[in-house]
Amino acid sequence: MLWVKFVLCAAALVFAGYQLSYHGNSIAEHTGLTKSLMGFFFLSVATSLPEFVTSGSAAGVARSADLALGDLFGTITINLMIIALLDLIEGHGALMFRVKKDHILCIALTSILLTITSFSLSFSRTASTLPQLLGLGVDSWLLMGIFLLGVRLVWRMESAAESPAATRRPLSRTHLSRTLAGFSLSFGAIVVLGIWLVALADEISTTMQWSESLVGTFLLGLITSLPELIVSVTALQFNVDMAIGNILGSNFFDMMILPLCDGLWGRQPILAATSLSHLVPLLVAVIMNSILIVGLMCRSRKSFLKMGWEIIAMAATFAAGSALLVIIR
Repeated sequence: MLWVKFVLCAAALVFAGYQLSYHGNSIAEHTGLTKSLMGFFFLSVATSLPEFVTSGSAAGVARSADLALGDLFGTITINLMIIALLDLIEGHGALMFRVKKDHILCIALTSILLTITSFSLSFSRTASTLPQLLGLGVDSWLLMGIFLLGVRLVWRMESAAESPAATRRPLSRTHLSRTLAGFSLSFGAIVVLGIWLVALADEISTTMQWSESLVGTFLLGLITSLPELIVSVTALQFNVDMAIGNILGSNFFDMMILPLCDGLWGRQPILAATSLSHLVPLLVAVIMNSILIVGLMCRSRKSFLKMGWEIIAMAATFAAGSALLVIIR
């Protein structure tokens, strides 16, 4: 029954995440946002909500630092693998050849945040105490500062690059009310389901005697990545940059989960209470981002089994990192 409840909760979370993204997309279309901005800012925020709720609940309610950050780091690497799935589904050769180079800025910013987190996690084992400011570790403040700067840079670049601006389609009052109501209901459902999902995952790790960091990285990470998968596959039918922007934007926004969990944890900087094994998905994500940047710069048309070479390299990196993490834990 424990696994049945977990599957039902996960299915409900995916449905609520899809509904939230659907209504969010409807609102964005009627504000005149371009497709790239819509994917990066609006859809990515909506599809990142399950990760925020799930990781926040793990830190603040279940009091499990490994579940919280395992979900975060696992989601980021699994999200990058969604790009490989999109390339396979699209089936017309190297997908990244048709993606704008502008996405490099978001990838690089996310890699900076991941690298700072890796240094902080390693440093937490060598320092007796980590400095805190207003209940947050110094690393969390640094991440938030870089994040705000990154949002400004991406917004300015995308706004200048997209021309002409997207055409607005006016919403009737009835349609607007239904859309906002659906968005609000989906938001509330995700909050409740996210808390329940963490409680079930914590019970599974205890019952099965599995490592919490392993459960967080693979089980929670996979479940909370499903909204990104559903929305990106749907967006691929309309615009490839919207689909890729949703994934890359989600990873960028997801990095703000760490300061959230840090504040909810409260006892000490949360990285000081987590397993060093989290360095594996962190570094795997940095390597996969680097491969993406190389692919976007080289613009190669070459493919194998209808997938670009950079996608195959990312899949191999993910597989090797997953195997290493399982061996360690």
